[in-house]
Amino acid sequence: NLLASLTVREQLLLPLHIDGRLDAAARSRADELVEAVGLTHRAGSRPHQLSGGERQRAGLARALMTSPAVLLVDEPTSALDRVRSAEAVQLIAEQTHKHGTATIMVTHDTAIMDAADRVHEMVDGRLS
Repeated sequence: NLLASLTVREQLLLPLHIDGRLDAAARSRADELVEAVGLTHRAGSRPHQLSGGERQRAGLARALMTSPAVLLVDEPTSALDRVRSAEAVQLIAEQTHKHGTATIMVTHDTAIMDAADRVHEMVDGRLS
């Protein structure tokens, strides 16, 4: 969930601020991720000023901000149109490969499965 009082850019900077690592490199990374998810024009906006898809993209950028070892993504394209869905999945794939991040993505959107290195299907509670 995005924090109501913070702008898109501030959402991304918060984890590094809390960790005491807020510096010029962090600010630059935040700006790069805001641009990568197509929210440069909304960087100063708060969550209530964003559409559902924009909030989804801001959350994705925040999740990527700290270059996590493992990224758990649940329905990352649910509020996005086809173009933004493809962009979001491409961004996840790029970050995964760039930083060696293991990404587990749950989705019903079969159109984005081509971006995955490996696909497992869950049927009746069992992975196949």
